[in-house]
Formats: sequence, structure tokens, C-alpha cells
Amino acid sequence: MFNEYLRRLWDRPASKAKLLMFVVVAGAVMTIYCLVWTMTSSHDIRTVSDSSQPVRKSQRFSLSNQINSVRQRKAYLDIQCDAMIASGAMNMTLNVSRLSNVIVDDKYRVMYCYVPKVGCSNWKRIFLHMTGMFNKTRKGPEDIEHNEVHFKYVKRLRILSGYSISGIYHRLRNYRKFMFVREPMERLLSAYRDKFAGVGFEDKTFQKIAKEILKRFYPDSPIKENVKKGDVTFLDFVKYLVHGKTFYDDSFEYNEHWERQSRLCYPCQVNYGFIGKYTTLEEDANYILKHTGLSKYTFPKRSVFYNASKTNDKLGNYFSEIPSFYRKRLQKLYKTDYQLFGYKFPLDL
Repeated sequence: MFNEYLRRLWDRPASKAKLLMFVVVAGAVMTIYCLVWTMTSSHDIRTVSDSSQPVRKSQRFSLSNQINSVRQRKAYLDIQCDAMIASGAMNMTLNVSRLSNVIVDDKYRVMYCYVPKVGCSNWKRIFLHMTGMFNKTRKGPEDIEHNEVHFKYVKRLRILSGYSISGIYHRLRNYRKFMFVREPMERLLSAYRDKFAGVGFEDKTFQKIAKEILKRFYPDSPIKENVKKGDVTFLDFVKYLVHGKTFYDDSFEYNEHWERQSRLCYPCQVNYGFIGKYTTLEEDANYILKHTGLSKYTFPKRSVFYNASKTNDKLGNYFSEIPSFYRKRLQKLYKTDYQLFGYKFPLDL
């Protein structure tokens, strides 16, 4: 009946012109709509192993005065990921159980992949406060002590790998995701200064690693059983990282404090809406808080006990002790981080 109506309408000369105009206008409107939808939607899909379900890019962060840097970092990362995939240097399969550094908040539908030595303590303070556990004490994120963050309350944080497979994929598709990165050699030196020559050495984990290093390179040394802070030199630490089988075994997992950032967060497999940088930590962090519904928070300032001497100012002194052979191995070890995040290797080879 409807087809018959259209036929009769078309047979009328006046109506024919109107109908033709209607079709043209409607087609133009639909074309414009499709173009806008394509530009503003997140269509490109990146797959993750252990499931045939694709992972869509999450909703983009809102426009702001930082939108150019946001787009530039994302565009650069996407280009590098595509290049590495095309060359076979990047494997896109990923066991989602490895996403153990991704912290989740279901109330605010946001996820953060933490990288040690890149301001993660303050982000953990915020995520702990978001759980509501400090509502009665009225304690703010900045009031949560370091030991409370990393030891006392750490199990209160929800980790993505702790969800069911379907729960993981749901959150990967629908939650906003972000991570922060740091120049790899600067981060490496920061880890050494803290965990082998600073207060972090109080943790028995690093005392054990220090003993392993000394036993490997100084088997006859009497100090290997009673190792003290500073006994492991930076050169010892570097040699340990790039030594023999460890260096050639790509499946080997390092301690998270010096593991490659790309291996902790998998930025080519998981699409992060924002890649923050350590050099602009507070500015980037407050931008994220504002655009993820967390504007009631302000990123905590550094502790008054924070060592004011910047690690990057000391790079030259520490790396002057490292022979070219080991520098080249360090460059190879952290090659992916340098390529993905736009850093240039700072050392002469």
C-alpha cells in the first residue's frame, strides 16, 4: 500500500520535484550525521587474547586547554603502536590476568595503571579515599601516610585482574583509563636511589635482591650475608638488569619498580584516554581529576621530606660510571618505552 502511495505521488509533476528535493536533503543530512558520528566515536578496536570479545576505546576526555597535548600524546602512541605491530615487534595478544597494575574504581568508572616511581603513591591515596573508608575520620588523600598506602590499606584497592573475564572486558570498554610515564633512565635511577641506597632498602624484598646481586658478582665478598644500604652500587644494579639469560629472556619479569612501563600497562593493547608525564605530573593529574568527575580532589603536593635534588640532575654523575657496553644493553632493554612514549635515550653510547 505504501509503495502504491509513493508511485501515485511520483506521478504528480509538482510532487515529483518536492519528493526529489526531500530525498536529496535527507541524504545530505544523513551523510553529515555519519561523518560527525565517525569523527566523534571510538570505532577502532584492539583485541585482547583469552576472548573473542573486542575492546573498544573508552570515551575521550573532555576538551580543555590541554587538549592539544592530550591528542598529540595519544596520536604519537597510536602511530608507534601501529608501526611496531606492522613490523612484528609488538604482539597484540595479552593475557588479561597480567593487568595487575590497573586500579579500578567502579563508582566513578575510572581506571589507573600505576607505574612505580612515577607519582603512583599520591594516585593511590586518591583511589583509597574514593573508597569512602576515610569518610568518618575526615582524612583527606594528602593525610594518608606512605606506609598506609603501600602496606596497611593496599588490599582495599580493587585491581582489574581480580575481576572475572567478562568483568574485565566490560571495564576495558566502558571505563575511562589513564596512566603516567617517566623518562626510563631517570625512573631507573630513581628506583636504585630509593630501593638500594635510600629508605626503600628497609623493605626486605630489596635486601633480598641486594644479596642476590652481591652473590652473583662478588661470591667471595664477606658483606653479601650482612648487606647494608649502599653496598650495591649503581653499576652492580645495572649489570644485574642486563646480565646473561635475564637480558635475553623476553618473558622474564622484573620487579615492578624497574620493569618496563610498557610491560606494566600494555598501552598498545589497552587504550588509555590520557597519557600523563612525570615532568608535568601535577598539571596533568589535576586535569584528569577535573575531567573524570573527581574535581572535588586536588592532587596532593609532595611530602616535605621529599628529596629536593632532582634525579634527572644526577643522571650524568651516575651514568658516567656505566661502560658503553652496558649503556647499549640498557637502551635495548628499554627500547619499547623510548619508542612508545616519545623519549630520546639521554646517554652517549
